[in-house]
This record gives sequence, C-alpha cells and structure tokens, in this order.
Amino acid sequence: MAQTTTTMTERQGWTILITIGLLTVLLFGGGLVGCPYYKVWERKMAGQAELQYQQGARQALIAQAAAEDEAAIKRAEAATRRVRGWADAAKRGCQDLGRANDVACEDQLLRDAATYSIAKEGHEGVIISVGAPVSVAVQPNAPSAARSE
Repeated sequence: MAQTTTTMTERQGWTILITIGLLTVLLFGGGLVGCPYYKVWERKMAGQAELQYQQGARQALIAQAAAEDEAAIKRAEAATRRVRGWADAAKRGCQDLGRANDVACEDQLLRDAATYSIAKEGHEGVIISVGAPVSVAVQPNAPSAARSE
C-alpha cells in the first residue's frame, strides 16, 4: 500500500464531472434568478436619480418664480412712487401757474408726465401736449444727456 497512484479511478472521475455539472447548473440558475432582481434594482436606482434631478429642477423653477415675483413687486412700487411724484409735481406746477386746486390743470400735467415717461422709455414718435400749460416734446431716438450719464 505504499504505492501511490496518480491516475483517478472511474468513480472519482464521475464525481468530479457531476460536481462541475452541478456548479454549472447552479451558476446558470442563479444568473436566471438574479438577473431580473438586478434589473429591478437598476431601474429603481435610475428612478431615484431622475426623481432627484426633477426635484432640483423644480427648486430652480420655484426660486426663479420667487425672484420674478419680487421683481414685479419692486417694479410696481417704483411705478407707484413715480406716479405719486408726478401728482405732487403737477400740484406744484399748477400752483406756480396760479391755478392751485385746478383739477383740469393737474390732469393735463399728469398726462404730459405719463406721455413723456412712455416716450422716454424708447417708444417711437414725438409727443407734444396740446392745451396744457407746459408742452412736452420728446425725440426718443436722439441720445439724451440723462441716458449718457
């Protein structure tokens, strides 16, 4: 019995062959079973990434809308201050002309101020007020000193 054999017996060969076959079947079966689970997990991760992207885009839109709202409020406040200034200037202008508390005078001066403001913002045309104590003539396409400052 001291002799060692390097050759396999037939039984050992079949045992190794069956073991390799079973491992192959197990790996193939595991792949068939595991592949759908992996696809589900992969889609779940892709869905989570898309959700985070959409939430970031939504936050950006919300911030933009808030900024637009704030800008609109500031523009409205500036327009209100501008109109109040026109009203005060119209009252003072009519008082300077000796027509204090003359509603028609104040209305005409307010129309002139609004017309001048519209023309100053770059609208086409030359505007001359008719029948008012003060005439306004504007050439909007000509460079003005106020614009160059």
